[in-house]
Amino acid sequence: MDYRLEGRACVWRNSLAVAVCGLSLGLAAWAGGAMGMFEVVPSPSPNRYGNVITAVDMAAPNDIWAVGFRNSSNVNESRTLTQHWNGTSWTTVRSPNPGTPITCLPYNSGNWLAAVAVESPNDVWAVGYQFSCTTLIKPLVLHWNGRRWSEVATPALNPEDNSALLGIVARAPDDIYAVGYHPAENLAVLTLVEHWNGEEWSVVPSPNLSPTGCILSGIAAAPNGELWAVGDSVDADTTSIQTLVLHSVDGMNWEIVPSPNPLPPDFLQQNVLVAVTAPAPDDVTAVGYLLDFDHQRTLTLIEHWDGEEWSVVPSPNWNVNAGALNKLTSVSALATDNLYAVGFNNSGAGGNFQTMIQHFDGEGWSIINSPVPGLSQQLWGVKAHPGSGAVWAGGAWSQYATNLEFGLLQFPQTLSLVNMDAGSASRIAPPVAASKTGRRR
Repeated sequence: MDYRLEGRACVWRNSLAVAVCGLSLGLAAWAGGAMGMFEVVPSPSPNRYGNVITAVDMAAPNDIWAVGFRNSSNVNESRTLTQHWNGTSWTTVRSPNPGTPITCLPYNSGNWLAAVAVESPNDVWAVGYQFSCTTLIKPLVLHWNGRRWSEVATPALNPEDNSALLGIVARAPDDIYAVGYHPAENLAVLTLVEHWNGEEWSVVPSPNLSPTGCILSGIAAAPNGELWAVGDSVDADTTSIQTLVLHSVDGMNWEIVPSPNPLPPDFLQQNVLVAVTAPAPDDVTAVGYLLDFDHQRTLTLIEHWDGEEWSVVPSPNWNVNAGALNKLTSVSALATDNLYAVGFNNSGAGGNFQTMIQHFDGEGWSIINSPVPGLSQQLWGVKAHPGSGAVWAGGAWSQYATNLEFGLLQFPQTLSLVNMDAGSASRIAPPVAASKTGRRR
């Protein structure tokens, strides 16, 4: 992939010059981007070993939160990362790391934030997971009260270890839901839904497609309050992975809604949904990826709910040959006919990861221009703000190669992108054919 934004410094991916340009991003003031295009906004990277944004949410154009992890290029030795945009610049805000008590130093521990929900300027929630030098991973919940971040207790799970929260949505200050997974007695992980009622978190019963492994990775609320959660489930007979979609009207009673699986239930084939957005009760979109083991490639996956059923929506890929990797990690909507999904692919020099942004215009999905600072990048979160028409995306970039063992970047630095006029995206044609078929209405 060779994204080019004509006449824009720090965007061209050409040899060593782009790495030097990328290093300067954090030193320059941001003056705003051109209409309809994503631009890099300088964001701090407080740790020399690694800084990654995994999720973004906002209360207003001048009140945006990004969360993730620092101090590592993977989960080991990671520390929480919380950053705030005040309308002019990003700043890092101190956040706790309960998974790293003094007694664990210098032994391995981790603190990772995977999702954030902004209910109001003084009411922000972030979820993820933590592990100390003596435990496996456990849920991590942090809350911002307008002055500081603090840890909030979550229910004890049995067995206690190997559980995490990966998605969160706020319907009201006393009505917040987080999803993830927790272990069963047979040690397989099962779906986990937790609810905040204004005073405490509690576990809400949630169904599983299979007793051999189910995970919820994302959750969204429609305007009428209906909740959708997405993830994946392991088929024990074939060791394949199938999409998993849960729905709830009241938040307390959840049901499985059938969802398609483009790949057959064969050995190691994977159909994975990781994020969802619901701009209307009959217009819900989930994104993820297909790991096509038979052809040794990973392709984008987008599915849509039209009020009656889920169906697969054609989505473009930069490369569909063996060895190709195309992943969508997050999705958000300005309107039912104006959606953005972000992720990454491995079409950079030497197979390094590059940013990928896709746009839905009411007729179909297309890949649009996105900056590619440094040698490698990933996008993990996106948030559209209908009131202002702005779309923010977060992730990481690096002047070093991709860490293929963990699927992350080496010595990553935070990456913040914004499109201030997201209703007029600059379209480019992908190098491989992708059908542009509209969603069923």
